[in-house]
Amino acid sequence: MKKLGFLLVGAAALALGACGSKDSDTLNESEAQNIEANSLNDLAANAANAELEALGNQQQQLDAENNATAVAPEPPENATSPSEVEDDVQGM
Repeated sequence: MKKLGFLLVGAAALALGACGSKDSDTLNESEAQNIEANSLNDLAANAANAELEALGNQQQQLDAENNATAVAPEPPENATSPSEVEDDVQGM
């Protein structure tokens, strides 16, 4: 029985010794989290810049298309002018 008690006390001492303070590990973990947060912020900023550039390119394309369609298209060759239509209606 004494051996069992000694074994339990020794195991408890080892377990309590393993639960000691780990301040240096805590500091390292917080530094790692800051580094991860900074890298995530950089990735988000890069993605936002790429999106802005893509939207700017799309805006330029839309402006170019708008300017191209703003020019009045020529009437088809077989179209009649309004004055000819009025003459035909008056002649009836």
